[in-house]
Amino acid sequence: MASSSGTEMMSLKDQSQNRSSNVSQHSTTPYQPPHPMAQPKSHSIMFEKVSEARRLSGYQLDDFYTDEDVKDHSPTGWPSISATQMFCKDHDSFRSFRPLTNLVLKYYEQKIWAIENKLDEMNFKDAEAEGRPLRSFPFNREEFLSRCVQGAGHLPTQPSKPVENTLGRETEKNNLIVASSVLLREYYSLLHSQHEIKKLPQVSRSAHEQHFKEARGFQGLDDEACAFMRYMDDFITTEPDYMFRTFESLLYKSPPWVVNFLKRFCCLFGGADDSLLTYSLQPFEVFFKTLLVLALLALLITPVSILYIAVGWTRAQYLAVVIVSSTLFAGAMALFEPRTAHLLVGITAFFAVLVTFLSNINSCGTA
Repeated sequence: MASSSGTEMMSLKDQSQNRSSNVSQHSTTPYQPPHPMAQPKSHSIMFEKVSEARRLSGYQLDDFYTDEDVKDHSPTGWPSISATQMFCKDHDSFRSFRPLTNLVLKYYEQKIWAIENKLDEMNFKDAEAEGRPLRSFPFNREEFLSRCVQGAGHLPTQPSKPVENTLGRETEKNNLIVASSVLLREYYSLLHSQHEIKKLPQVSRSAHEQHFKEARGFQGLDDEACAFMRYMDDFITTEPDYMFRTFESLLYKSPPWVVNFLKRFCCLFGGADDSLLTYSLQPFEVFFKTLLVLALLALLITPVSILYIAVGWTRAQYLAVVIVSSTLFAGAMALFEPRTAHLLVGITAFFAVLVTFLSNINSCGTA
């Protein structure tokens, strides 16, 4: 016993000496700091690419970058296509999937009709049984409240023994109503979405063909990637002023010297420096809309001026002026206004103004 206790004491002593020697060895070893961690970048990768391109081109660096910078420096492929759609609004098109939407709606319609027909059959059978089930509470109130307390009142009732299918008639009818409410909610939501999508303007075939050629040629997309773009009549745009976008597409086909001239022109009016030299459509848009407004005013002012200045004309000549000017205005409205109701109201208002002015010609001449 003594020898064993002595051995244990010696072993504890040796262990303490080993610990002290290890501590002394570690204390003499100089501290080596770990490898420095990579510092996070202070700027985005896009900003770095744009800054590097500006530096190589000789422009001064700037704290910001523009939409054109994103379009020019995005990687070729889908990133560049998305940036081009963002910058060139005439290319901002999306599939509407109208045939598929109609197919899904028909799918919901058939399911909802099947439930409706089943409920009608059950109602007629209940009517034959003296109609009592149709004049009483349509479900078990206590069971429904119990399920609501458990948080399952909105879910169909499951049988206690699924193999035996021991659901009662009231429960079956309640489950059919719950299922129909879910399907109707999805059906109406999709139907409302389709109604809203139909309000969006459709992309012209020429604009889509240009977009498709750019995706295949410049962006290098293969046939599989471009497969969804071959249905050219199923593309819509979310741009609110799509009428201007049809004229905007003419600028994208312009030679480089035209684009460079527009850049310089925009810098004169925008006060931008060379570091932010960018192609903005705002001057062209203002110029185009000004011409459009003046053209529409000319359609009204010209016939009114003729009716006011012309003296000694016959009634047939005055009426011819009204008919010709109204026809021109109707053609302009039909070209730029796709909504039928607004088209009819605009033409009627224009014609009413001319007729009112024509009716007052004689009285003005007499006065």
